[in-house]
Amino acid sequence: MNFQGVLMNVADLDRSIDFYREVFGFTVLSQEEQLAVVTAPQSDHPQVIVFRAFGGGRIGGARHTGLRAFLLEVESADQLERIASELDSRGLLVSRRDHSDWVAVVGHDPDGVAVVVAWRPGGGRITEESWRTLDEFLYGIGE
Repeated sequence: MNFQGVLMNVADLDRSIDFYREVFGFTVLSQEEQLAVVTAPQSDHPQVIVFRAFGGGRIGGARHTGLRAFLLEVESADQLERIASELDSRGLLVSRRDHSDWVAVVGHDPDGVAVVVAWRPGGGRITEESWRTLDEFLYGIGE
């Protein structure tokens, strides 16, 4: 089984598309008046976010029943640092975490949804074993 994607209600469709394209390198697969699909870069299988224009007001984050966080994995420290810099320049970088198996930065998208980007030093993918240790970092995402 492979991860396919998530659906997110967004306040401003164009703003969300621009954010995910500029910060993470996503590309637009299709777009209509109130719906768009973007895909993750350098993926060997489709990994998408479906954006649905929902209207004004803050709808994301921890106080919303629905998507609380979006988690991404990058292949290099350079990619992670570029994304951290983009988030920071927008005032959307929240924190950084160095774990024994991975390094992650946490930020928010324009609607307040937490975005976590992780990288595994030494190469390779973050393993299933790394997910077996639950701690305050995971609990606090999106607060």
